[in-house]
Amino acid sequence: MESDSEAVASDAAHADLNARWQFLRSEVDRQLALFTHRRRRDKRKAFVLQMATVTLSAAVTVLLGLRTPDAARTVLLNIALVLGALITVLAAAEAFFSHRRLWVLRTDTVRRLETLSRHVAFYTAGAEGRPSTSAQIASCVSELDAIIADDQKAWQHMHESPPAAHQRIFAGAVDPRWGEAGPREGDESGQ
Repeated sequence: MESDSEAVASDAAHADLNARWQFLRSEVDRQLALFTHRRRRDKRKAFVLQMATVTLSAAVTVLLGLRTPDAARTVLLNIALVLGALITVLAAAEAFFSHRRLWVLRTDTVRRLETLSRHVAFYTAGAEGRPSTSAQIASCVSELDAIIADDQKAWQHMHESPPAAHQRIFAGAVDPRWGEAGPREGDESGQ
């Protein structure tokens, strides 16, 4: 009788372990699909912005270099001026959104998720017929959490405003104008 209850408990534990592996597998696959989509989107945006900037720059050069009668020349100069302004806007968009840097970041995240996916597949297959353990599941879940957290931290770091980054880097620095004591009360230049 006792062996039957042990077998039932063992089967239940094995079923629970399999259910946890299936959940982890589906979560890794979901995150992999999400970050693969983001990587492709960021690559496409980086390419489009770069090509638009280069193409418009070339067009401005051609428009400014064309030899035409005075009436046509004024129109071409005005078109070149508008295109130059558009180039500035596109360059600012790239600097602000950093699609190229995001593409590189997402590529790293996707590679790490692919590695984790292989590990999960290996553990779920079992090694030499032995079932995998709860510790291996916990290790894989921790790795998944670390991958997502690292991506989020890198994204936040890329999108911090320069003053916040400046303040954090120099938080312990001494301002040479004031020394250790800081600005004196009522001193206009320290405000």
